[in-house]
Amino acid sequence: MANQIMTNEKLSALRASVRLRYIDSPMDKLVDDEVDYIATNIRDFEMGAASPRRGFIAYGRSGTGKTTAIRQAVAKRPEFQPRINEYGELVPRAIYLKLSSQCSNAIDVIRALLGEMNLPTAGTKPELENELKIQIRERQISLIHLDELQHAVRSNTAKAFEAIQDLVKEMLSREDWHLHMILSGMPRISEMRKDDQIDRRTFPLPFHCMDPDTDDAWVEKLLVDTAVNFCGLTLHDELLDPKFEFRQRLCLSMNGAWGKLIEFIQGASFRALARNRRVLTKTDFEREFERARGLSGEENIFIARDFRAIDLSDVRFGMED
Repeated sequence: MANQIMTNEKLSALRASVRLRYIDSPMDKLVDDEVDYIATNIRDFEMGAASPRRGFIAYGRSGTGKTTAIRQAVAKRPEFQPRINEYGELVPRAIYLKLSSQCSNAIDVIRALLGEMNLPTAGTKPELENELKIQIRERQISLIHLDELQHAVRSNTAKAFEAIQDLVKEMLSREDWHLHMILSGMPRISEMRKDDQIDRRTFPLPFHCMDPDTDDAWVEKLLVDTAVNFCGLTLHDELLDPKFEFRQRLCLSMNGAWGKLIEFIQGASFRALARNRRVLTKTDFEREFERARGLSGEENIFIARDFRAIDLSDVRFGMED
């Protein structure tokens, strides 16, 4: 590949392949343990005595890799894979629902879940909530993952927030079915655990941003896996020499957010490949940062001398979680 000019078709295929690759994260073991716990607790329920804790709340800043890590862990468990029912139909045992910005209250969440099961969504809240409970048991749904839950808990009214809390409590306290839940989203959703009953029924799982110094090995892993192992590039010496503190700059450029770092390294790598270069350089990251952040010169963290003094916490990168 080193001596070949990549066609647009080959480059598109490579980009798609790289974006589909999963990179092990520092959170994987913790997430795997929580999903294993859910599977074990379901078996305990079927044996007649389960823990009241029927799920976890994963929270963290945008781009910290919550969704990808959780979906990867659930996908590895055979207990949550689709089954063949008595009619020979392939039906799910787990539901993943990414809530939209329109899901701002409990009835919106209920309707979204019913819609995910291709069921009618017209009716009053009590009617729809009762139908949802019936369908979860009838369809033998074991796990529901509500993602981007911050949309449903962002209301300024205590009544609306309490309605979401009540819905979650109802779902997690059923004695007639073993439903477990994973709730994920921005840090504000952790406030749900201020309710004693939700606190008793869930575990917290915070997703933290990486530290540019203590997590240097993880940043290097991202860089090598993405650019070298997946894209076939060679890293310029400047990216590896500690005196240039490149990896510290890289980590801070995305505020230590795991998922955003992966996408950013991909962008810089694709930039080099599109220009038919096989060595990834600091300039690729400078240009990609300027394009993504809209910052140049001494505001560009890959150029600035005092890069640690740059505050990017309020600068939007424009990538989804």
